[in-house]
Amino acid sequence: MNKPIYTRWWFWVLIVIITLGIIQVVNTGKQTTQTALPSASPTPAGSQESSPEATITPSTTSASAVSAENSVAPSESPASASPGVTTPAATVQPSAEPSQTISADQVPLPKQEVLAYTRQLKGSPFIRDVGIGTDNIEIHFFNSFAEYKKANPSEKLTSSDYTNEFGSVDAVNAILMEVSTRLFHHFPGTASIDITLPYQGKTYSVSLTKGSVEKFYHTDLDSIKSEQQWRDQISSTFFTKDYRDQFAKRFVKVT
Repeated sequence: MNKPIYTRWWFWVLIVIITLGIIQVVNTGKQTTQTALPSASPTPAGSQESSPEATITPSTTSASAVSAENSVAPSESPASASPGVTTPAATVQPSAEPSQTISADQVPLPKQEVLAYTRQLKGSPFIRDVGIGTDNIEIHFFNSFAEYKKANPSEKLTSSDYTNEFGSVDAVNAILMEVSTRLFHHFPGTASIDITLPYQGKTYSVSLTKGSVEKFYHTDLDSIKSEQQWRDQISSTFFTKDYRDQFAKRFVKVT
């Protein structure tokens, strides 16, 4: 009588071989699937990460380049064209005899030109010294005719000339008023002026700002562009006894 096949030893060996083969096939399929999925996944992920970098970086660079070009071009154009035309126009306006060719708002006051101009003003022969800063002018008159003569022995001016120049309080006020106003007008960048004038034991002085003087005259001194405008708006209107008294009351200190 034949034994059942499952009792044969080779039957079980065959079963084991078949089982191992199936397991091998299953494992191989899983590895293939796992290998395929990661290789597919990094590619899109990598492309998504690198794509924004490639997009943003060129965009930022090009934007900076455009911005730099735009920032340079406008700044060069106005600087070379507009100020070059308008600045001289602003500096010519103080009077018919301008002493500056460049606005004093941009450069310090021209010392030699200020000195030359002060020698043309009322009482100028008796000015002891003139101090000139970036936007300030300071003037000191001699304390007396004797002091003036000692400093200028070869000059021919007499004590009568000195007295005629400063012979009254009104004459002193006229000098303080006209000298300061003309300087503010002639040198538009002047911000402040200090003048000290001793006479007969008293010292008359003013410390003025351009704004305070313009407020007194109710005008913009820089808008006066000709001698005719100067006469109409300032000298013929305000250089009178009444206005000198008002000027002195507001600005002149006596010690």
